[in-house]
Amino acid sequence: MIPRLTARGKLLLGTALMFLIVGALHGAPPLVSLAGAILTVLLALYLAFYPTAILLRRKKIELSWWVPPGDQPGGALAADRPFLLHLAFRNHGSRKLRILSTNILAASTLSIEERPSATVKRGQQVEVVTTIKPLAAGHQVLHGAALRFGDALGLFDIEAFFPNPIAVKVFPRTIALRGAAVRKAAGAVHEQVGLHHVRRRGLSGELRELREHSHGDPFKFIAWKATAKRGQLMVRDLENEIVTSHVVLLDVGGGMRSGLLGRAPIDWACDSTAALAKSAIGNGDRIGLVAYDTRPFLELKGDSGHHHYLQVIDRLLDTRSIVDEDLTDVTAGELVALVARYLAHQEAIDVRIKLAPPLDDPRWSAIQAGPDGQLYDVAATGRMCRRLIEIMLGRDDKKGSKKAPQRVNVVESDPQLAPLRQFCRLRGIELPYRTTWEHGRRSNGLAMAIERAVAAGRPDVVVIVSDLAGIVEDEARATKALARLRRSAGTVVALVPSPVAFLAAAATPHGKRVRDLMVRDQRTNITPGRKLLIRHGISVVEAAPGDSLDRLIGGARGPIRSVAI
Repeated sequence: MIPRLTARGKLLLGTALMFLIVGALHGAPPLVSLAGAILTVLLALYLAFYPTAILLRRKKIELSWWVPPGDQPGGALAADRPFLLHLAFRNHGSRKLRILSTNILAASTLSIEERPSATVKRGQQVEVVTTIKPLAAGHQVLHGAALRFGDALGLFDIEAFFPNPIAVKVFPRTIALRGAAVRKAAGAVHEQVGLHHVRRRGLSGELRELREHSHGDPFKFIAWKATAKRGQLMVRDLENEIVTSHVVLLDVGGGMRSGLLGRAPIDWACDSTAALAKSAIGNGDRIGLVAYDTRPFLELKGDSGHHHYLQVIDRLLDTRSIVDEDLTDVTAGELVALVARYLAHQEAIDVRIKLAPPLDDPRWSAIQAGPDGQLYDVAATGRMCRRLIEIMLGRDDKKGSKKAPQRVNVVESDPQLAPLRQFCRLRGIELPYRTTWEHGRRSNGLAMAIERAVAAGRPDVVVIVSDLAGIVEDEARATKALARLRRSAGTVVALVPSPVAFLAAAATPHGKRVRDLMVRDQRTNITPGRKLLIRHGISVVEAAPGDSLDRLIGGARGPIRSVAI
C-alpha cells in the first residue's frame, strides 16, 4: 500500500514539470525556482501523508458493519425493498484519517449507489449509514469494502481493502393473493380435516342445502320427508372440511434465468411460488416444492405451518445460488482460478505455483492450470476451503466448539473440487449457469420431477412454472410422465412466462426488430411443449409479472388460453 497521486496531484505535478521545462529551455530562473518550490512542497506533503500507509499496514484501522431488521414482517429483507447498512470505522492510530469513499463489494444483485465518506479522529469511532437495494431474492453476501484515504488537500490517496463477509437473506417480493387460487375437486380423496368447505357426494358431512332432484343424483341422497312435504323429489347436498394438497414444479433452467437482473422469469417464478405457499399455508393447506432442470435439483415434501413456509422460502433462495457441476458452465481451471483469486483478496492466501515441477512429477495430479496459464495448487486450495467452511459453520477446532456443521451438498465428480464448490455456495461466489443441455435431458428432468411430486400421494393441485423449453426432446418419456401426473393429480396448471413481458423494451427501430426476433424464437421453443401439455388436458397460461395469480390459476380451470400482454 503506497500513496498515489490523485487527479489534482497529477495536475499540480504536471504544472511543476511544465514550469521546469519551460524555464530551462528559455533560461528563466523564476520559473525553475517556482517549479522547484512546487516539487518541494509536493514531496513534503507526500512524506506527511505516508504514515497513513504505515497505520494501514499495522492494522490500526478497523471496519465493522451490520444490517438492522428490515421493514417486512419479522424484520425480513425483501427484494426491491431498500435496507440500511451501518458501517463503523475505528481509528486506533495516532493521527486523524479522512475516508474519501467506501466502495462496498457485494453480490451482483445488490445495488449500491452510495459511497460513504467519514473523518475519523485518533482513538475514536465514527458510524455512517448507507442504503442498499436488493434486486432479487436469494442468499446475498457483502464481501468487504475498499476504503480510499486521502490528505487534507486532496493531492494523495491510498486504497485498502477490508474483508468482512456478511450474509443476508433476501425474501421474494410480496405478491397479493386473496385466497386459495384452486380449490379441491369434489369427491377427491382427502388426508385430514381442514378449513375448506367442499361439496362432496357421500353419506357423511354437514347438510349444506336441500334442492330439487336433477338427472344423475344418486337414489340414496333423496330426502324423503322433504319430498313428501314438497310433493317433488328433493335431495341432500353435504359438505366436508378438507385440506388441499398443492405441489409446485419449478423450472430453474437457463431459459428461466435470461432477462434483466432481478426481472428474469426465475425471479417472477420464485415470487409467485412464495405467494402460493403463503396463501396455501394461511388457509391450512399443504404445499410441496420440486425444483428441476435436467434433473430434480431440490425437493420439499408437502406440509403446512409457518415453519414449513420458511422452509419453502429457503428452498426458493437456494435456487438462486446453484454451484453443481452439471448445472453450471465453468471448467475446472476456471473454478480453481476464481476461488484462488477470492482467497488472495479476501483471506490473503496465495495458492499459486511460482515454479512448475518436472513433467514426470506426481504433484501434477494436484495442480490445475487456470484460463491464463497460471498454475494453482488444488490440494492446498481444497484444504483452505475446508478449513474456512468449518469456521463458517461453527466447528473451529481451536475454539473447541462441538456444534455439528450443516454441510452443503454439491454435485461434483472430482473430490478435489467439491470443497471449492461448497465454498462458493457459502461465500456467495457466483458461478455462471449452464444454458445448454444434452438432447433429451430436459424431458428427463421434468419426468423425474413429476415422479417425485406424485410419489408421496395424490396431490390435489399441481402448478408447473416453466418456459417448457426442451421438454419434447424425449417425447415418449415426457408423455408417460404427464399421463401419470394427470391420473394422480386433481388439477394441473402450467404457468409459462410470456416472452413479451420479460424482454427489455427496445429504444431504437433496430432494437425493436431484434426484440421481435427474440420473442419469435422463444415462442418457437414454447409451442411444442404447450401442445404436448394441452393434449394431456393440462391448462397452459402465459403469465406476466403484472398478472394476478388469482386470475391466472383460478381461471385456468376453464378453457386453455393465453393471457394478453
